[in-house]
Amino acid sequence: MSKKEPVVGQQYSIKELQEFAVAEMNKSISEHADRADPKVGTVLVDRDLTFICAAHRGELRSGDHAEFTAIERKCRSKKLDDCIVFATLEPCAPKARKFPKLSCAERIVNARISEVYIGVQDPDPTVAGKGEFFLRSQGIKIEYFDRDLQEKIMSANELFMKQAQERARKADLEEIELTKDSMEIALPHFDLKDLSEDALQMYIDKSGIDYKVGSDEFNRLLLKWELIDFDKQNVAHPTGWGLLLFGKNPTDKYSQARIKFTVLTEMGTEPKTQDFIGPLVTIPPKIEEYLGFIFPKSLDRSHFERRDNSEISIQLLREVIINAITHRDYLIAESQILIEITPQNIVVKSPGKPIVAIEKLQNFTAPTVSRNPKLADVYYNMRYIERRGFGMEEIQKYNPKPVYSIDEVYTALTITRNVSFSIEEKQNLIDILTEKEKAVYDYLIKTASKIGRAEIAQRLEIEDKTVLRILKRLNNAGLVLSEGQGKATKYYAN
Repeated sequence: MSKKEPVVGQQYSIKELQEFAVAEMNKSISEHADRADPKVGTVLVDRDLTFICAAHRGELRSGDHAEFTAIERKCRSKKLDDCIVFATLEPCAPKARKFPKLSCAERIVNARISEVYIGVQDPDPTVAGKGEFFLRSQGIKIEYFDRDLQEKIMSANELFMKQAQERARKADLEEIELTKDSMEIALPHFDLKDLSEDALQMYIDKSGIDYKVGSDEFNRLLLKWELIDFDKQNVAHPTGWGLLLFGKNPTDKYSQARIKFTVLTEMGTEPKTQDFIGPLVTIPPKIEEYLGFIFPKSLDRSHFERRDNSEISIQLLREVIINAITHRDYLIAESQILIEITPQNIVVKSPGKPIVAIEKLQNFTAPTVSRNPKLADVYYNMRYIERRGFGMEEIQKYNPKPVYSIDEVYTALTITRNVSFSIEEKQNLIDILTEKEKAVYDYLIKTASKIGRAEIAQRLEIEDKTVLRILKRLNNAGLVLSEGQGKATKYYAN
C-alpha cells in the first residue's frame, strides 16, 4: 500500500484513493472502553478524481463518523455535486442515528454526491446492506473496494465485526427502527404457522443460538432480524426473508424459490431432472446428498476416465451452487436457479445480473460483497459458507478456468469438466451417431480446427438450426468442445 499522503488538488487513481481511505481508517480514534468501535476512513474527491479531503472516525470529535466529518465539518461551504466518496465501511442507513442526527447515507444524498465506493458492508446482519440500498434507491452509483484492501479493512476491524455479529444474536430490541425494504415487511396472507418448526430448530442447532423455537426471546430475535414483522393490527407475520428461509412452502409466495437440476449422463439418454423446494435453510444438505448420489453417475466411469486429478469435486460444485442461492436476485419472479450437468460441462445459472462488474467476476477479482446480507449471514451462521463472498479463491483454482457470462436474466458460471475418453469409449459413442451427426463430427475431425456453426452448415449443406442442435448434442456427449459465446462460438473435435 502506498505510504504517501494525498495532496489537495492532485489527481489519483481509484486504487490509490482506496489505499488512502484504508490508511485514513487506521487513524481512527475509539470512543468506548467497554467495546470495540469501528475503524472507518473516508476520502472525498471531485468527479475527475482530484483529492479534496480525507477523514477518519473520531478525528475532530469523539464518535463522529468519518463521512460526517468529511462532508459537514471539512467541506461544509463547498459544493459537492457529482463528487465521489470512498468509505471503508458501508455508510449508516436512515434512522440508524437518533433524531435529530442524520445518517451518513442521507448526508451523502443531501450533498448530491453521485458515486460511493464501499469497502465492506456493515457486519451487523440486521443493518447490513441498508445504507447501500438507500444510496442506490436515490440514484447513487455504488462500487466496491478491491478484494485485497477489503481483507485489510476486515482484519483491522476483526474484533468490532465479531462483537457486532454477536450483538445481532441477542433478542434485545433497540428503539431505532431502520427503513425496511420489500422483503422485510409483513406478508399479510401468511402467519407464523406457515414457518417450519423443524427449519427453525435446525437453524438454532447449527448456529448455536440459546433460545427455543416459539419462545418470546426467539420471536424477538426474529423480529430484530426482520424475519417476522407486525401489521397495523399488531399481528405477527413472516416477512419475505422469513418465508424464504424458514417457510414450510416458500414457493406459495415465491415461485422462483426453486433450484432445478437437469442431468445428462450420456449421449442417447433422456436427461434426468430434480427440483429442490422448501425452507432455504434446509436446501444445502439436501443438495449435497443429491450430488453425492448423481455425481459419480454423471461421470459414468464405464464411459469416461479422468484426464488428470483436477476433475471438479463435489465440494467445489456445492460451493458454486450455494453461492448461487445466496447471491441471486429473489425479486425476479418466475426465474429459478438452474443447474445443468452434462459429461462435458456444468452450468450454474443464478437469476439477476451481478452487483459487481462482470469483468471482475471473469478475472476472479470480485470483491467480497453480498446482494442478500441476511441470507448470507444465516448461511454463515449455519457454516454453509466460510465467509461472505463468491468463493473466488476456490473457484479460480480449478483448471480450465470456469467462465462467467450474463444475459437478460441470468448470471451463469460454466465449468468445463476435465474428462476424456479411451479409444473404445469414444468409438462406442461414435457408433450411435446419426448420419448427419457423424457428418458434422467427421468434418470437425478432418479440418482439425475451430469452426463456427455457419461455416459447418454451409459446407455440409445442412440447415443452421439443425447444425446447432447437432453441435449441442455432440458437445453434451463430450465428442465436441466449444469456445466463445452465441454466434461467435467455435467448435472443435475432442
